Amino acid sequence: MGTWLATIRFPDGTERYADYSTVVESTYNPLYPEVRREGRDKAVGEPLPYDRDAPLSSPGEMVLVTVTQQPDDDVWRALYCPSRAMLVGPLSDFYRYALQEDYDLIRDDGGVRHLCRWADPPAICGAAPTGERLGLHFPSPGMHWNEETDGPYPTSPPAPDLFAEWNAPDICRPCLLAWLLTPEPITSPDPLPEPPSTWWTRAKRAWLG
Repeated sequence: MGTWLATIRFPDGTERYADYSTVVESTYNPLYPEVRREGRDKAVGEPLPYDRDAPLSSPGEMVLVTVTQQPDDDVWRALYCPSRAMLVGPLSDFYRYALQEDYDLIRDDGGVRHLCRWADPPAICGAAPTGERLGLHFPSPGMHWNEETDGPYPTSPPAPDLFAEWNAPDICRPCLLAWLLTPEPITSPDPLPEPPSTWWTRAKRAWLG
């Protein structure tokens, strides 16, 4: 448990730094301009200003960055919002598995892949794709992800880093942004009582402020 360094690399080679908490598995704003590499690496310097309430940049203005989190050098892709001057997420590599738990990708008539909760339309951007399910959805009780063949849960398929495909012509950017910026719905796909909030849902709500 503790706080570790997250390094944010921009396409032009610029690096910024942030704190990553292993308690809630999340990177935190603000970003910092410098890093101290004495003992455990730490983000230092004056925190860079940001404005959570500023208008969100358009999808075309979002900057795709690479986040590397110590101590295990976990790497994922995330979006930086120039208008807000902050990371909008994903703020943890665990997002890949959380997304896979509840969503599938379904193509529309134009071949664009949309995120559909519980593997059924409509997509979270509002579209109603009618194509094939592409096999992202892998519900796993208790958010267990087993990569072994002899564990108590079925073997998990690879969980892709969908935000790495932000610039792909066939991925729906509004779906990815809606997933980042909209709190998870509290309704269940069946009449069973809603389970208690998971650490992932609590962390995501904290991102949204």
